Amino acid sequence: MTRNNFIVGVLVVLLVCGLTVSATQGLWKLLTDSARVHNLAQRIAAFDLPEGYQADYAVEMLGYSIVAYKSANEHNHLAFLQAPPGVIPEGQMIEGFIPNDRTAVTWHDATVVHAEQRTIRDQAATITVSDRTNSEGQRYRSLNMVFEGREGAVLLVMNQPVSTWDDAAVEAFITSIR
Repeated sequence: MTRNNFIVGVLVVLLVCGLTVSATQGLWKLLTDSARVHNLAQRIAAFDLPEGYQADYAVEMLGYSIVAYKSANEHNHLAFLQAPPGVIPEGQMIEGFIPNDRTAVTWHDATVVHAEQRTIRDQAATITVSDRTNSEGQRYRSLNMVFEGREGAVLLVMNQPVSTWDDAAVEAFITSIR
């Protein structure tokens, strides 16, 4: 396990613990209205939502903002997580980070396809693209990107089946972030 994977793992655990504590105390807001979800997303960064995606949900809690979108077929997902300043390691590689969600789906055979440095919002950004197989044997591609949002560091995660991954559409989306 690399140092960066460990850091990201700790961040995910802290976020889940924070969400659990906050849920029991009523300290968070869950938004499902499309306009409100998109408004919160635009506070993170301006972007052009890829065709076929719709608002799923957003959560604001203890300085964190999470905004999620999904495709109509519910196989494609993208999410922004903006953390308070200093929480997500800015400019560090999330090399091969592939989350294993807590649903019935488990991921196997993870491989890094490529990693690169880009400029997003006039700041350095790290992109890692990985492939993995879900518990149903379907191959997925995941893009993880850390960049500087309007109010702090942001982790963007985009997941799609490899069979529907469109490099040009993904590139257009990334380029649209401003």
